[in-house]
Amino acid sequence: LGFLLSLVQMAGMSLGVLVGVAADSAGFRRSMLTGQAILACASIAGAGVHGPFGLLALRALEGLGFLLVVLSAPSLIRQLVPPSRLALYLGFWGTYMATGAAVALLSGPVVIALAGWSGWWVLTGCISVLMGVWVARRVPSDAARRQAAPAPAAAVDTWQQRLRLTLSRSGPWRVALIFLFYAGQWNAVIGFLPSIYVNAGIAG
Repeated sequence: LGFLLSLVQMAGMSLGVLVGVAADSAGFRRSMLTGQAILACASIAGAGVHGPFGLLALRALEGLGFLLVVLSAPSLIRQLVPPSRLALYLGFWGTYMATGAAVALLSGPVVIALAGWSGWWVLTGCISVLMGVWVARRVPSDAARRQAAPAPAAAVDTWQQRLRLTLSRSGPWRVALIFLFYAGQWNAVIGFLPSIYVNAGIAG
């Protein structure tokens, strides 16, 4: 279970920078829609898989979709929200993991008791479908936003230049170190607290 949970963090650690560069090149709206589609397909397909290797593979695929969505969101917010409200909306975005985990921990056992774990996977896949439809309807296309945005003073043309620029700055490395300590604690609590409760005789 701990390995299953850590696959998303593994994807972030090994692919985060490359996925971010790819999202920047492909367009943030397109990347978010692709990520939601991957999340939806992997979750719904996972409901029919009962072997551990299939579930692990789909979980890793979910990690890719998760990265495409999460890495695109702040840039979309920066492009769509007026500067006076940017801090507020980025603050809301920063709560997605805690809010999602809390909602899942509270509602997951109820849904699983009614529809089983496969029903829970289908439900989360359907939520991704709904979010993808909402983004497709409400967020302007990448081309339209590029035309409306002022041209940057010094454009960085190739993905190699963007990658080099990112890795040569100290800020991303400091954030990565902070996330390392956060992810270690988060995985320990989310992954093993249920087992600790069971061993202590505390019911679900």
